[in-house]
Amino acid sequence: MQIQFLGGASAVGATCQVVHTGERRVLVDAGVRMDGADRLPDLAALAGVSLDAIIITHAHADHIGALPLVADRFPATPIYASPATIRLMEVMLGDAVRVMARRAAEELELPLYDAALVAETLRRLRPLQAGAQSLPELPGVIVSAQRAGHIAGAVSVGFEASDGRLVISGDVSATPQCTILGAALPAPRRPDLMVLESTYGARLHPNRTVEERKLVEAVGAVIARGGHCLIPAFALGRAQEVILILRAAQRDGLIPAFPIAVDGLVRSVCAAYTAIPDALTPALARHIRNGNKPFFSRNVQPIDNPNQREQVLAGPPAAIISSSGMLTGGPSVWYAERLAERPEAAIFFSGYLDEEAPGRRLLDLADAAPDQRRMTFGDRTIPLRCEVGRYSLSAHADGDELAAMVRALQPRTVALVHGDPEARAALAARLRGLTEVLIPRDGQDLQIVPSQRGGRRVHAPPVPAPTLEAALGQGAAMSPAGLERLWTALRDGSGVQVLSLRELARAWYGPDTETQVEEEMQALLDQGSAYFVPVPHAPGLWRLPAPTEVRRLQAAGPRRTGPRVDSIAIQGIIDNYLGHVPDLYQRGVDPESGAVTLRYFFPAIAQVRDAAAIAQIAAAINAPVTVWPHPHQGQMVALALELLPAGLQAERTPALYLHESRIEVRCTGHADPAQIAAAEAAFATRTGWRLTLRTPKSPPPSVAVSDPEACFPAPPDAKRCELNFALNTARTWFGAEDGCYRASADQKSGVVTLRFNFPEVARQRHAERLADLAAQIGWTVAIWPQPHQQALIHAAQAVLPPGLHAQGSPALQLATREATVRVQGNVPPEAIEAATRQFNAQTGWVLRVVMK
Repeated sequence: MQIQFLGGASAVGATCQVVHTGERRVLVDAGVRMDGADRLPDLAALAGVSLDAIIITHAHADHIGALPLVADRFPATPIYASPATIRLMEVMLGDAVRVMARRAAEELELPLYDAALVAETLRRLRPLQAGAQSLPELPGVIVSAQRAGHIAGAVSVGFEASDGRLVISGDVSATPQCTILGAALPAPRRPDLMVLESTYGARLHPNRTVEERKLVEAVGAVIARGGHCLIPAFALGRAQEVILILRAAQRDGLIPAFPIAVDGLVRSVCAAYTAIPDALTPALARHIRNGNKPFFSRNVQPIDNPNQREQVLAGPPAAIISSSGMLTGGPSVWYAERLAERPEAAIFFSGYLDEEAPGRRLLDLADAAPDQRRMTFGDRTIPLRCEVGRYSLSAHADGDELAAMVRALQPRTVALVHGDPEARAALAARLRGLTEVLIPRDGQDLQIVPSQRGGRRVHAPPVPAPTLEAALGQGAAMSPAGLERLWTALRDGSGVQVLSLRELARAWYGPDTETQVEEEMQALLDQGSAYFVPVPHAPGLWRLPAPTEVRRLQAAGPRRTGPRVDSIAIQGIIDNYLGHVPDLYQRGVDPESGAVTLRYFFPAIAQVRDAAAIAQIAAAINAPVTVWPHPHQGQMVALALELLPAGLQAERTPALYLHESRIEVRCTGHADPAQIAAAEAAFATRTGWRLTLRTPKSPPPSVAVSDPEACFPAPPDAKRCELNFALNTARTWFGAEDGCYRASADQKSGVVTLRFNFPEVARQRHAERLADLAAQIGWTVAIWPQPHQQALIHAAQAVLPPGLHAQGSPALQLATREATVRVQGNVPPEAIEAATRQFNAQTGWVLRVVMK
């Protein structure tokens, strides 16, 4: 048995492999690369080959994008896929034709195939059932298909014949998702060779539930400040997950109801999901079979044309879920171009981003210096002012999950594919001791052959190892320049080559090395080098990157120096002391210092209750442990609604007043005052915040007209203008040039509220104009007390003197009105003092600059 890699071995994209068993030939997948000039696998290698069958693992473009070309070359060969994949391929290949036709018209790009060829390909699809089976075209071969958990319909494929046992994992995910179950163990067990994806072989995913909650909170915060939130998502799989996550959060009261727009190919895929309930979770399948719509509702609406897109951005704050997920095309690019300049908006990524994708460039700009935050869309280069973030909702298994699959399946040999050099090298290090590991390249063949000791083994073409005639250093001590010489002499160009510290020391100093020189080399490597990259989760192993990666690392600047923080061990210590605490929803570990930040639903109460455990954690990790001071807004709202006395119903979503540590619920109905007081007291006991239940019989909220810093009351003899006139006048008097980004009005209380980027400064700077406005419209004019957080972040980054570069986004502490920014560089102390004075004058906040 033999497998030949035509694409997708050395990187993510254009997956295509040919399996030879006896006299039979099977092609598994035929994908395209999403970026780059060379998008196709090496289809020329199929010349003169007779294919007996084609098997597709799942319907993503990097696994099916070249299928019509292969099908055209082999018109008599049947194509097998799971029933769900067959339905989804109709959508995905149909969209590919439309995209290529548009590019042909706009960019004169030659299409790979047309609608007629796709139609002919789809006619030849045959269902591949779950479990072991025999295909008519492959006599003597048992083909196994097992759920892969990546997207709906995805399978791993196994082959068992007299000449070998082979498993191809396809793209796998062990973690159950909202739409699908996690992966089942591939078959057959104990194969001679397992071809294993390694997309996230260098990573450990955070807790899925926590990441979903973080995304929900982040979207809710954007909506609350009046912004639109774009979530670029893969049309197949990720988009459906995000829709269900946001719908569930709105249903459970974690975030208020707001519009969710669904655009691009996502709409068609959502429709296709309703036809494949057997491939979904049991709960979602029942929901569909009962006649319900799983993705669309009154709040979640599809966008069908450009006019509707314009209306979404001109309308109230909304979340927008649109393809493509990496901003390589589709409506997500249109939205991103228009939201990038809006400081109140946000763009949140939720999945894999190719190194060359526009989405990756946008994400990299999030932590860039303000003068470098400029993004190019087509012919336009615009400043990036919106919030940018990323949340791990991956549909690929991480390094630990892949290793667990290997332990359970017990293959003799594993070949790592579908990953970048770092991911494959890291996973190879993780699998050491479990099995033999190979790292094939595109165009390479692996053969399963009889072993001299009985059984079978995998034969791979030998890769010549670099040899040195003598110690390269010739007695000289190791230096940064020496590291470059060592890399040049040892590298094989693959980018996945891994050597131990001892091997590196012997190559430089000769075979008789001492512990002292190894320690000196370790210290030099720990300072950071573009030529030797530490293998994640494998101390003592160093990867030799390819030349292109070296140039990219050099352009990015020096990496962090010093020993690596063991975040996994720190998380384990936190679990020992606080693993049983139900209201601890996030634990963050600073990769630089090991400092821990704990986020509780109700921190004011938890900080006192868990004080002893927090102190023990700090002592155990020898680093500070901080409790995030702000409560979980969704949980605050949920508890306030839960405590409503019988007879009261919330009239609208509760309002949170962070500066007062208070939440207010306007209610309809009637309840005994004693019951209301008891509910308010219970809320204070459980959260440390005040709850105000306002009923029709409650006195109107008081406005402190005597406090000129709270509001600007209208003169007693001023006549109140009509609401729309008052709002239009306020917006005319105070616009973006004044730092005012929103105006709203409360008809009942007669108050117009203006939201400024920096309210404290605005109150002082515009006091006379604000009083004149109140007299003009006859309404009390109030200033919203909270600053615009994104404007604060931009201001903190903008005032940094030349020579200082921010490392990450500034941290904001609302309680103390402080912004802390970590920087690298070297400037005189007086330059930093001038920057902090400028920031305080501009914002009213304190800027703390921490040198790294």
